[in-house]
Amino acid sequence: MPAQPQKKARPKEFTGLLPNPHKGCATFQRFNGDALFDGTHWSESGPTEFPPRKHEGVTPGYLPCTVAYCRWFWDLFEPEQGKYDWSMVEKALATARERGQTLQVRLMPHGSSRQPKVPQWYRDRYPTQEKMTHKAPPPTNVPIYDSPEYIDKWGAVVTEFGRRFDGHPQLESVDVSFIGPWGEGAGECSEDAIDTITQIYVDAHAKTPLMTMISGYKMEAGVKAGMGWRLDCFGDLGIFDNPNLPKEKWWMHHFDCYPKEVCVCGAQDAWKNGPITFESCGVPMHWYEKGFDLDFILQQGYKFHGTVFMPKSAKIPDEYIEPLTAFCDRIGYRYVLRQVHWDARPEQGGSFGYTAWVENVGVAPLYHRYDFALRLTQGNRTHVHRSPADVKTWLPGDVWLEETVELPETFGAGSVMLHAALVSPETGEPGVRLANEGADADGWLPLDTIEIM
Repeated sequence: MPAQPQKKARPKEFTGLLPNPHKGCATFQRFNGDALFDGTHWSESGPTEFPPRKHEGVTPGYLPCTVAYCRWFWDLFEPEQGKYDWSMVEKALATARERGQTLQVRLMPHGSSRQPKVPQWYRDRYPTQEKMTHKAPPPTNVPIYDSPEYIDKWGAVVTEFGRRFDGHPQLESVDVSFIGPWGEGAGECSEDAIDTITQIYVDAHAKTPLMTMISGYKMEAGVKAGMGWRLDCFGDLGIFDNPNLPKEKWWMHHFDCYPKEVCVCGAQDAWKNGPITFESCGVPMHWYEKGFDLDFILQQGYKFHGTVFMPKSAKIPDEYIEPLTAFCDRIGYRYVLRQVHWDARPEQGGSFGYTAWVENVGVAPLYHRYDFALRLTQGNRTHVHRSPADVKTWLPGDVWLEETVELPETFGAGSVMLHAALVSPETGEPGVRLANEGADADGWLPLDTIEIM
């Protein structure tokens, strides 16, 4: 039997900015088009009101965003024991959708001094302790983090949130948060209790990616459970100055904490399983005013295989707009369709084989499901073939697909046009744009034709 004639397409790579979902810059307690925080300040309390957008397009002084990050204190969403109010989360998810974003969420047990404590009903009924938080007087009332009562009540919060929102199409990821102010880990908790609460998060979020907080046993436990991680002081090259020492001896997160904790907690490869998110140390204006080495900071972000950068919705220094825009475009995934090779003349009612080479030129995979698809169009007839390949396993480097497409019986003899895309599992329409030139407005990339015989 003669060999099947072949066709081959090599779409040209697109190297410009590509505002794809699930990656890049994030707004904080805000959404696309909202006003920025004043100066170098921000609020730890998540939004409860969602006014119409103030700006069309990118808010002046900020970066393009397809992600929003919000966090709320416990006393807001469980004002009475067992009575939950998730209205602010529901409105945030809806607002994110309206503004072209997905939503990262952190639920926080309590804040630091002069910020919300654990709910009054908890303090009235269950054991707490007075602690100085972050060396900031006065002491504040906090739970005993490894007490059975705390594990039970905070575990109920996590379970209920997961029951309500796990797998929501707008929910980007959830922070594992249960120790210390803002849930960032400054407090004592036994390893057994950490293991227990970590498993509660895992059980409650079978679909939505989870991130553990960097450093300590909580990071180790989260990474072992398959989570990504986040850090809360990205860019720290001297925020905490010490007038008694020369600058080169100051304690800095990027020298004295982050590289060590990633190694000792066994988190070097955690990015292969879950997203890595960076919250700026202070805001980038602090970096600029203190003369930090921006190139070094961004290099650390690439090294850690970051996916989201959250600079707290504060004005970005003008000199930083271009390099931070490029950084946010490069982190996360970026899929280039290098080549597709297929049988050009299949029989009517038969099938054709194809191979595809995709290269991820980003620094991380995509942590949400999308399907590589070929669209076949003949006249007013359309058929979409979805690959069974798991896009979430497409790490930086090469991906090779080799598959067979069954032709629909409704397709007759004649020419059929092929397009490629990464499609949403819910809609079947392109949801992630390939980094190639020539795609149509909907995101379908034209290849060439087959001739059904």
